[in-house]
Amino acid sequence: MFAFFIFCILFFVFLCWYCFIFEPYNFKVEKVKIHLENLPRTFENARFVQISDIHSKSFGRKEKTILRFFERIKPDYIFITGDIIDYRTKDLEPCRPFWSILGQKYAGRIFAVFGNHLHQNTKINNHFFKKILTQDGISVLLDENKKLQRGEDFIYVIGVDDSQTKHHDLEKARSGIQDGFVKILLAHSSEIIEDFEPGDADLILCGHTHGGQVRLPLIRPYWDMTKYRGRYSCGLFKVKDAYLYVNRGIGTSILPLRFNCSPEITLIELKKNKIERP
Repeated sequence: MFAFFIFCILFFVFLCWYCFIFEPYNFKVEKVKIHLENLPRTFENARFVQISDIHSKSFGRKEKTILRFFERIKPDYIFITGDIIDYRTKDLEPCRPFWSILGQKYAGRIFAVFGNHLHQNTKINNHFFKKILTQDGISVLLDENKKLQRGEDFIYVIGVDDSQTKHHDLEKARSGIQDGFVKILLAHSSEIIEDFEPGDADLILCGHTHGGQVRLPLIRPYWDMTKYRGRYSCGLFKVKDAYLYVNRGIGTSILPLRFNCSPEITLIELKKNKIERP
């Protein structure tokens, strides 16, 4: 009985170490190949990297780990799909070294949208936050779009404000887009598909769910705070004739723990001509 008691204590200590210390910083690079029929050849094999839900409060271990991974991956384009800061973040200055490094290294190639945590933050004004990120070299797309140009070819990147808190306007975000070109939609929550119509985009990149944060066998992800109750908690899906990819995120929410759900950096390679279903 005493040995069993000691075993239980040691197992509990190990579990706490794993969930609170090891797993939240055990970053994984998920490689995804997506085939789009109308992709320009110049964008084939371009390295698109998605990160999400950083929940920054300072320039700390998470942010430094992201930079180390980027040095290894060497992305062509970076997409940040919301919750760059946490709803408890009070001061942006401790975070700015991270944004400045990103902006300097990937100027013109890094795009971000906002998530629910910014709109729930009573200390940080969203217009002020956009100004800061823009000054630091990060393009913030709030219900707007940009062309990504490679030679004479281009694709569109579309960004919407947070759909979880009903601040988005997808119709406005798509304004001025020409038909027949590849469109990548950045949105914080997968609930954007409620407003989505076939043809609005070819690829939707989202976060928000943290992958469920705690994933137990045969039980739906606990932390998936969407109406879909774990259906789109993480990974690649086909929805309304578009690909939907949900990133597990970098940070955590409510409690600073993860289990069986490592922080994710997504490396997306786009391919032409071959249609595949996830």
